[in-house]
Amino acid sequence: MIVIPGTGLYLGLSGAEGNADPLPENAIFLDQVHGNRIVIDPAGGESADGMVMQRGSGIPALRVADCLPVFAVWDDFTAAAHAGWRGLAEGIVENLVAAVDSPLRWLILGPCICGDCYSVGDDVREAVITEDPSGAKGHLQGKVDLRGSALRRVRKLCGDEFQLINMNECTLESRNLHSYRGDKTVKRNLLWLAEIERGEHIRQLNGETECNSPERRKN
Repeated sequence: MIVIPGTGLYLGLSGAEGNADPLPENAIFLDQVHGNRIVIDPAGGESADGMVMQRGSGIPALRVADCLPVFAVWDDFTAAAHAGWRGLAEGIVENLVAAVDSPLRWLILGPCICGDCYSVGDDVREAVITEDPSGAKGHLQGKVDLRGSALRRVRKLCGDEFQLINMNECTLESRNLHSYRGDKTVKRNLLWLAEIERGEHIRQLNGETECNSPERRKN
């Protein structure tokens, strides 16, 4: 559980065995389809990869393996997006932050496959770097950096005024997280953004923060 300072919100994570926060019963999940569609105040199950919700109307939640989970907080709204390479290339992150016409307060980037590990073909790499503000310079040869590209895209639209929590943990390398590329698992890491309830045990993080796991997956 990670507190988003000054917001009354926390980020929950349920990964591999021994690494699980309790999932709220009213967490809202979409039918994620690797696209760029954003839905407003979803009921759950809509075919989309991003959602924006008015504070208090629900708990945005994501299922991810190696794709990047993105969460955003404004004064009156919260949001979440599932950003794989297809969604990232098609503008899912830009669509998410542009959906609310007020200053972005917090951006939270969850664990995903890292830019050192994510080897891709030339077609995939070209699709991602085309609209990346840094172009090919932001990615190693033959690889894609989902996390770095998402952050650059948000900063291009929103500037640097928002606060950042960057859970810089690679799903392929971590023993605590599920990874499709690591073992072809059908299991997914669950992440959600919810209001803090009194008495919950939490971990306080401040400012621009990186969370790294010392445990590495053996391939």
